[in-house]
Amino acid sequence: MNRITLKHKQTTARGFTLIELLVVIAIIAILAALLLPALAAAKRRTKLAVCENNFKQTYAACYVYANDYSDYFPIDNTHPASINVIGGEHYTRYLGAQAAHTFMKQGIQVNPPINGVVQPVFNNLGHLYETHGMGGGQGLYCPSFPATSPLSIEAYSKPQFLSPDDSGNARGTMLYNPRIVDAWAATTVNNRAFPKTSSQWRNSPSAPAPGSSVTLNGDPVIYVNPGGNPLFGTDYLATPTDIGATGTSTFSPSYFAHYPSEGFDCVFKDGSVQFVQNPTAFKFITSGYLLTDETQVSHQEYDLIFNWLENGVN
Repeated sequence: MNRITLKHKQTTARGFTLIELLVVIAIIAILAALLLPALAAAKRRTKLAVCENNFKQTYAACYVYANDYSDYFPIDNTHPASINVIGGEHYTRYLGAQAAHTFMKQGIQVNPPINGVVQPVFNNLGHLYETHGMGGGQGLYCPSFPATSPLSIEAYSKPQFLSPDDSGNARGTMLYNPRIVDAWAATTVNNRAFPKTSSQWRNSPSAPAPGSSVTLNGDPVIYVNPGGNPLFGTDYLATPTDIGATGTSTFSPSYFAHYPSEGFDCVFKDGSVQFVQNPTAFKFITSGYLLTDETQVSHQEYDLIFNWLENGVN
């Protein structure tokens, strides 16, 4: 019997050559470069969707609140003259406290104690937090701002949620119900245009004629009428002074809600929510024209911006 011996062929495992390894790394880098922007865009869209949902919830909560408070939306009481007297549109994002008070950082604001118990003073949408109309209140802040932004929810969570900043105020990121009755009147204070759900308003009585040119901060601007669907809320419009350098553009992640998208979340009085990309409003704000103070010019500039947003894309 012949014995046949089979010899197994031995193979030696071969690794990648340097050239092959570099090619694989290059392919991975190209795929990452293609994928990361898409992931970042998806993340921004998700945060925008959350912001829009917050706006919807805020709108619904305001109407529930009005049902319990004689048809009044949550009131503004930042001005000493009376409720819903707006000294500056930026005050409509104030949730509570004023510069002279301590609010929640050191307990709760004393204004004054009732039966020995200190009482918080809430404002605007802060009343929804006070009456539990917005759950934990996190919906009063846009999630698009990074944690390092002074407009982020983290900035008002030291040591607890709704703690004030260094000025003694707690502020959200929505300009809530910011319309005033007559932005073009020769006054620095004005009544809120929509104090109640039943309020009706069309345009400022002293407003310029549609299509006419007005000069603001030395620049001519064409006046347009408000749109058919009244604005009920929009993103806080940060101005150059918020950054600390007059004339510096506000188009940055820390101060522009949906950076780098050139648009604004808006909720209208019929409850619809839209992301409005209005080039005129965007250019006006990011070029440093907007004033945020208690002046007639500031009222006029905000009125123009609100009109542009109501008219949508242009």
